[in-house]
Amino acid sequence: MNKRELSKVFSKLSREEVNLESHKVELGLMQDALQIFKKAQDEFTSAASMEDRAKEEYKNSLKNFSQAKKISDKVKESSKNLGVDLPSSTQKLFDKIDFFVKESQQKSR
Repeated sequence: MNKRELSKVFSKLSREEVNLESHKVELGLMQDALQIFKKAQDEFTSAASMEDRAKEEYKNSLKNFSQAKKISDKVKESSKNLGVDLPSSTQKLFDKIDFFVKESQQKSR
């Protein structure tokens, strides 16, 4: 082999080493992406589990708020039949019950 041929071989080898380095960088980036993806996937799964538990809690609260609403409706009807006005504090409580029934219905879907 003459100097010219050796030069060509060495220049090709040095280019391939650079390409190998870029592959190492790409592989490192892929490993980083995979690691971050796995972490995000775990966080997403955890959040989905919390969301499921929250929906169950909203359903349970809806049952209780609905019971409170039935009682408040009876109180309203009784006070109306007796011709007695409800105190404003009682009416505010009944308004809160109505509000939370609606909220619980929306959140438990």
